Amino acid sequence: MVRLVVLSVALVVRSIATAQDQPVLQPVLEAGPDLSLERYAAFAEFDSLLNAATPLSPTGKTRLDMLYLEIGETLESPCDLVGGGCSWYCGGGPDTVWASSCLAASKERSYAAMNAHDLDACTVWCEGVAGPGVGEQLVYRFAPESPRLHTILVVNGLTRERSLWQANNRVRVLDVAENGVLLYTLALTDTMDIQRFKLPALLGKREDGLPLELSFTIRSVYPGNRHDDTVITEIYFDGTDVH
Repeated sequence: MVRLVVLSVALVVRSIATAQDQPVLQPVLEAGPDLSLERYAAFAEFDSLLNAATPLSPTGKTRLDMLYLEIGETLESPCDLVGGGCSWYCGGGPDTVWASSCLAASKERSYAAMNAHDLDACTVWCEGVAGPGVGEQLVYRFAPESPRLHTILVVNGLTRERSLWQANNRVRVLDVAENGVLLYTLALTDTMDIQRFKLPALLGKREDGLPLELSFTIRSVYPGNRHDDTVITEIYFDGTDVH
C-alpha cells in the first residue's frame, strides 16, 4: 500500500514537472486590422470608384490610385487578416476546427469554433461553459500532406470594438498540444494587436502519417470588466512547403 502511494505521488510530481518544463513562447506584436469607421468608409469609397458605371474624372482617378496604394488589391474588407494574394494558405491550413464548447448563438452573432479560423477579425469563438472557461479548448486538424507550420498567430479577445474587448475575458496562457502531447505554452499579452509566436520546430507531416491535431487549451485569463466569457478572435498560421 505504501509503495502504491509513493508511486502515485511520484507520478503526479513527474506530471507537474513535465508540464512546467515545457517551453513558454513569447509573442512578437504587430498591428491588427484597422476597424475604424474611417477605414470602412475608405473601403466603401474604393469599391464605389473601382466599380463606377461611368468613366472617372481626373480627380476620381487620382483618388482611386491613392486608395489602391492604401488598401491594395487583395483585401475585400477591413476585417480581412489574410488577403487573397499568395500566402501559406495557398496550400496549407486545417481541414477541420472544433471546440470543447461554444457560447450559444444569438440572432445576430455566431460564436462557433470555425470563427477562430475564418481569417476574419470581425468574428469570434467564445467558450460556452460557466465561469472563465479554463480548460476549454480549440482543436485544429491538418491533413497528413498539409504544408508544415513555423508560426502561430493569435488575435486575443473580442477585438471588433475596444469596449467589447474590455468587457469580455481575454486569454492569458494557452497550452498547445500535438495529438494530445503538450508541446509548449503561449504567454499571451493583453493587447488587441496580432501576436506572432515563432515555433521551436516545424509542425506537420508527421512521421507516423497521422493527421496533425493541434489543441489550444485555456489555462488562465485576463478578466473582462463586464462578462465572464473568454473570447478568441483568431488563431491562424504561417509555414513553409508552399511555392
